[in-house]
Amino acid sequence: MPDPLDHGDREHEDQQAEDGCEQESEDLHGRRPDGEMAGTAGPSIHDSSPTGRDAEDDRLGAAYAVGMSIQNAFTTPPTEPRLGIYNFSAGPSHMPLEVVDKVREELLDLGSSGIGLLEHSHRGPEYDQANEEAEAVVRRLAGVNDDHAVIFMPGGATVNFAFLALNYIQEGGTGVYLDTSVWAGKAIEEARPIGDVHVGFDGRSSEMFTCPDPAREGGDIDVPSDARYVFYCANNTGEGTWYEQPPITDRPLIGDLTSDIFSRPWPFERHAMTIAAGQKNLGAAGCSVVVARRDFLADASHRLGPILRFEDHEKADSILNTPPTFAVRVIGLMAEWTEAQGGPAVIAERNAEKAGLVWSTIDGSEGFYHSRAERRSRSNLNVTFQTASPETDARFIEEAAGHGMVNLKGLVGGMRASMYNAFPRRGAEILVEFMKDFAARNG
Repeated sequence: MPDPLDHGDREHEDQQAEDGCEQESEDLHGRRPDGEMAGTAGPSIHDSSPTGRDAEDDRLGAAYAVGMSIQNAFTTPPTEPRLGIYNFSAGPSHMPLEVVDKVREELLDLGSSGIGLLEHSHRGPEYDQANEEAEAVVRRLAGVNDDHAVIFMPGGATVNFAFLALNYIQEGGTGVYLDTSVWAGKAIEEARPIGDVHVGFDGRSSEMFTCPDPAREGGDIDVPSDARYVFYCANNTGEGTWYEQPPITDRPLIGDLTSDIFSRPWPFERHAMTIAAGQKNLGAAGCSVVVARRDFLADASHRLGPILRFEDHEKADSILNTPPTFAVRVIGLMAEWTEAQGGPAVIAERNAEKAGLVWSTIDGSEGFYHSRAERRSRSNLNVTFQTASPETDARFIEEAAGHGMVNLKGLVGGMRASMYNAFPRRGAEILVEFMKDFAARNG
């Protein structure tokens, strides 16, 4: 098969594939092994000579030029990869080049302040503006009014799973969990030491490869009368499944939207709370976007210190303590990019097209590839599949990496192609070409 990504730098690409995710992350962000950004001279931090200061001024000037060139670039759909690599990682995941360039610029100078993003005080006006802008664009994309709060909580989704249980079930009542995935299982694991847990849907009968059917009477879920909330994970990255719509319940609904936030129109207003860690569709790990009804926040336990209460973080405008400032800014930029692309409705069409290419190739392979994900529950973000043997799967993953397609190893065996909002369609097309060629050679 002719290499569709042969840009004349095979040795560099092969080394990236061998070195794995960490080396890939460094290269994609333009860092040389010595830690310096590629293309910049960079004076020593001990260099106080005029030459050193002039070089630093040159770097800032270059940053300003980059910033001016990308002010209107967020409207451009994602196309080609950086350095010939298509990154199918389930997270952290592919980011638009325009956003990466903007982050690069702001690492040197945020808002023409002369101070880089990582160096700014979280109590200063520049960060206040970044925080307010991020909240505003998240609110617009979620389509919620002032009855809902937008909070940037420290930590990833798992930390906030524990916060959820601490706030709502440690003093009584039951947390209901719809167990469809690794991540719903982690939420259950965090909650059980804190309070009563009831599994309202047990996906183990299908090995976690299906979701409850809202069209069936009762929605396939069991909710006791003392339920304080019903928790579900909207998109199951490991299994390649998702909910086509949220579960229907008269109890407060909690959604883990970490991997599918803003990937499609979703009724945030039907939820008491949604939790979404940043590293899938919002760019940076270390922070979670929480969208919650204010009355639900007020109904939480008061037997907790402020740092553990969602409501206290909301009242402090997400600056109760030193927040993850870098992650919040990147979340804001990714949300701005999403809005500039046309928002969740446009993104959903693109995601359906990308996933459809791969799912249809699996279905049309005459059994060479198969997926355990129930057809009704198939995700448009994480496509899971396998061949007839683990040995063939391993060869597929190795050969794909040699063609510039990395991080295809599945969490539950086989392969997983994670194609989030910023992932280019061309990556799905290249994967499909390789899948067909591999099947022809190994079938």
